[in-house]
Parts: sequence; structure tokens; C-alpha cells
Amino acid sequence: MNEESHMKRALLTLAFLALTAMPSINAQSPACVPSNGLNFICGLQKPEDLVLIPGTRWLIASGMDQGAGLHLIDTGAKRAQPLYASDTRARPDRNRFASCPGPLDARQAVLHGLSLRPAQAGHYTLYATNHGGRESIEAFDIDGRGATPSATWVGCVLMPDKLAANSVAAFGDGALVSTVVSLPGKTSPDGRNTGAVFMWTPGESVFHRLDGTELPVNNGIETSADGRQFFVVSMGLRQIVAFSRADPSKPIGFAQLTGFVPDNVRMVGTRLVAAGMAIADPPCVAGTPCLRGFAAQAIDPATLIVSDLARFPATPPYSGTATAIPIDGEIWLSSFNGDRVAYGPIPR
Repeated sequence: MNEESHMKRALLTLAFLALTAMPSINAQSPACVPSNGLNFICGLQKPEDLVLIPGTRWLIASGMDQGAGLHLIDTGAKRAQPLYASDTRARPDRNRFASCPGPLDARQAVLHGLSLRPAQAGHYTLYATNHGGRESIEAFDIDGRGATPSATWVGCVLMPDKLAANSVAAFGDGALVSTVVSLPGKTSPDGRNTGAVFMWTPGESVFHRLDGTELPVNNGIETSADGRQFFVVSMGLRQIVAFSRADPSKPIGFAQLTGFVPDNVRMVGTRLVAAGMAIADPPCVAGTPCLRGFAAQAIDPATLIVSDLARFPATPPYSGTATAIPIDGEIWLSSFNGDRVAYGPIPR
């Protein structure tokens, strides 16, 4: 089989994994011991995405198993604790989210992609894609003023036609953009467009599609610091594609990533950081843990120049890298199919 065929098979598998939650490997996991230079925080449920509360040691991790909720990760003490669970408070914000039908049922929640934006002093708004009970973007107020941040559910925005949002990113004015990996009838990642970006602005009832943002397997998404652009991961092209918010009808540039298939992208400081799993040969089998290498690259959002950040060999039992966040000389890594997050020194 030639390299192109291997690539197509690998991308097809990745698209499938992005659309379906793999069975939890908690029960099969060995002790939570270091491996290949990485350490782990275990006991989580498919922590697919991570965001850092600015100026703190706290990461927030999503949970892609039903009822997994959100977790706080103390990057100093190296431990995790629940942030959003069945007893989390709800305080609906009817001004911002007038069309939200009601609070999310934490027992059904399947929380996926994350985005964090500053709000009033000491507070942040966390947005999370959700597939449990409804297809939506859920919003939480994160109060960071105490010794430990707390979460209060405040609202939601529904996706149109029950489409499944994969990732979400917020602009400073409260507008949101979200990706759909595969639109109805479009499932092939062999270079053809499968998904698109959807947008919501305050006052709308649901997201609307941005024509011109169709790509082969739209996945991660992030906004620029000045709010003029947004950046979309195309898994099929292995690119970070830049769009203008003012005119999203066509791309305005792209960054070509190498050696891995990007999943999520996150603005960390002044750089975009994309992470994902190494291209497999032979490709992984859908529905099983995919034990192979993974990598992260940094992208200058102004020039779209790419530089290596970290590359790792297969590190069992850890797998499913989707997000990478560098913090004080360490790199923190999420997992879309495991029971742990990974962390370790950034390789030199």
C-alpha cells in the first residue's frame, strides 16, 4: 500500500474517532506510573480538551464520557478534582442566553471542546461543546477569586438541526464560532470537504453556518487576540487554516503541520499550539486504544510560520493526544479516549 493510501486510511480512522467516543480504558489501565518521561494524573474520563485559567496554576479538563463533567487540575500539586458535577449550581443568564431551554443535566452531559474568556474581575466564561441530552454549547461562570476556582452553569446555545459541535472558540464581544467535523452525508476525509464552521452572535437563537469555511474534517478552532481572525484545524489537510471574521467566505492563509494529524488548537501566550497523534502505518483500528506517537507544533498567528514544540514516541498506556498546553517548562497533554492527562518536561 502506498503512502497516500496509508494517509487516507489514517485520516478516515481519525475522523471516526473525532465523531465517536471510544470505550473508556479505565478498567484496563495499569497503575498510574510514569512512562517514557511523562507523568500522569489518572481517574479522569476522556479528558479531550484543556484550558488554562490565565495567571493561575489551574487547568480545566473536559470529560467526554456521559456524566464525566469538568475537572480542575492543579498543575503545581499534580492532582485533579471535580469542577462541574451533579451538585453544581445553576444561575441562568436570560439576557445572554435567552433561547436556552434550561440547565444542563450533569448526569447526561458529554463535554468535549472548551474555550475560556475573561469576564468581570476574577471571573471567566467557560464554553463547552456538549453531546449529552442536547447538541449545544454550554456556558459556565468560572469564579477564580477564591483559593480554588468554582463553576456555575449560566446558559447554552443550541446547535442547528442537532448537529454535533466538535470545538468552540469565543470572541471578546461574546460571539462564538464552532466546528462541525462532518455534515450530513459528508464522511470521507480523502481531501474532500466534510465539515464547516458555525457562528453565533448574542441575540441569535442558534448557530448559523459560515459558507466558505468548509474543509476536510474541521476540528479544533481558536480566535485571534484582536478578534479579527479565527483559525481552524483541518485534519484532512493537516493544516491550521486562517479566516477573516469580517469575510469568512474564503481562507486567508494556512500553516502546514508535519508528522502528525492535528486535533485541537489553543492560543497559549502569543502562539497557537496544535497537537495530535502521529500518522500511523498501519493506521489504528477504530474502537481500540491507539498507542502511537504524538506531537505538538507552535504557529505564529501573524505569519503562520510553524516551529516544533515537542514530539513523543508511543507511551502506553497513554493515548489519544488532542490538546497540548506548555506551562512553565512543562507540557500538558489531553486524551480523547483515556483515563488520564499527561505532563512532563518539554523535550529540548
